[in-house]
Amino acid sequence: MASEQSSVTGAQRQLGQLRPTGTSAETLFTVPYFGQVNAEVINVCNVSAAAVDVSIFHDVDGTTYDQTTALLYTHTLAVGAVLQIDAPIGDYQNAGSIGVQVSIANAANFTLYGSVEGETVVPI
Repeated sequence: MASEQSSVTGAQRQLGQLRPTGTSAETLFTVPYFGQVNAEVINVCNVSAAAVDVSIFHDVDGTTYDQTTALLYTHTLAVGAVLQIDAPIGDYQNAGSIGVQVSIANAANFTLYGSVEGETVVPI
């Protein structure tokens, strides 16, 4: 007897994850060459034993990570704290990126969730 599988188009999934190993801005996500990507949620977790300043940048057509593209700039995150940005961050079709920065190397983990239009996810 065959079992039926349903599929979901554009289901939310992890698009990127990064724990910066330095204090310079790094790229968390760059748009792929296929499909439209909807970036929807960023979670930031302080995994260190000290407070850390975190920044998140959104450049729609490149990789400029400074005050001109900041979504969140030098926000202090307490020991063990989690910050969630739960709002549509952007629709990407062929350019753009999301960058992150920390004041202490290895102190925070950034995870980006979203969906890819036209992608089919088959539940297990």
